[in-house]
Amino acid sequence: MRDLISTDLFTGVEETIRTGISQLMEKRQRISIISDANLLGALSIAPLEASFIDSNIPYMRRIGSINYSVPENSIIIHNNGGEKGVSWDNEKNILSISETLSPALSGHLGDDKIGPLTTVAMCHSIAQLISPSGVLVRKIRPWAISGNWIHACMDMTYDPVYVSLKELLTLEGTIRVVPLPEVPSPNVESLDFIDENSLIDISGRWDSMGEEGRARSLSHLCRGALDSTSPSTSRLEEIVWNCILASGWQVDLASQIRASPIIWKNRNPKIAASEAIDMLLRFGRL
Repeated sequence: MRDLISTDLFTGVEETIRTGISQLMEKRQRISIISDANLLGALSIAPLEASFIDSNIPYMRRIGSINYSVPENSIIIHNNGGEKGVSWDNEKNILSISETLSPALSGHLGDDKIGPLTTVAMCHSIAQLISPSGVLVRKIRPWAISGNWIHACMDMTYDPVYVSLKELLTLEGTIRVVPLPEVPSPNVESLDFIDENSLIDISGRWDSMGEEGRARSLSHLCRGALDSTSPSTSRLEEIVWNCILASGWQVDLASQIRASPIIWKNRNPKIAASEAIDMLLRFGRL
């Protein structure tokens, strides 16, 4: 796996993360992982737990609103507040992680393109620091990009952080990027602009199509989205042309995320979030 924390994406938070994790690991005491009971919280906690299990480090999972006294030796993940970036409390040994902005790619004029560095991506960078070759860390590595997929930025404009993470994960062999007809079991029930029968037909003829025929078929498949403001052009491109698969996956990442609300439906959010974490750790998918 390529070293996430050393890439330009993490320049603004690298020093604080390295300092905090180094001191937390030095104590070898039980670490509390605290986050909200939502999908982003689950996706952020999972890589941390994976690294602790791989490294035999004792930890405790605490899910729910972060409005109580935080114990020493903790990693707090904020996804609902106004906090930004990463901070380290040297007295209490508490590492706080919140979304921030990061320069990802340079434009044609040499200007930085800014995008969201999510808590999910940061927690994957931490997991790699703790357990660089861990079995579980590798299993859920494809989800490092999931926070950016969920982020509202994808509905408004181009996300350079998402693009950079996708390229990094592809080059290291963690994911592969394929068009929708090459996904074994895509979930398109919630995509009202895609006719499922048409997709099945295209998938069945995909191998016999030339490049031009494939492009025409995909354009025809999603033409219903052209008259709508949702999904955005950037998200539509990822849904149809750039689906993310990992080893052993039958369902692409976006389809898994779209189906994930069923885990929370009519259930206690804390229990649902814990179930999502356990699914990621056990199967590497939702």
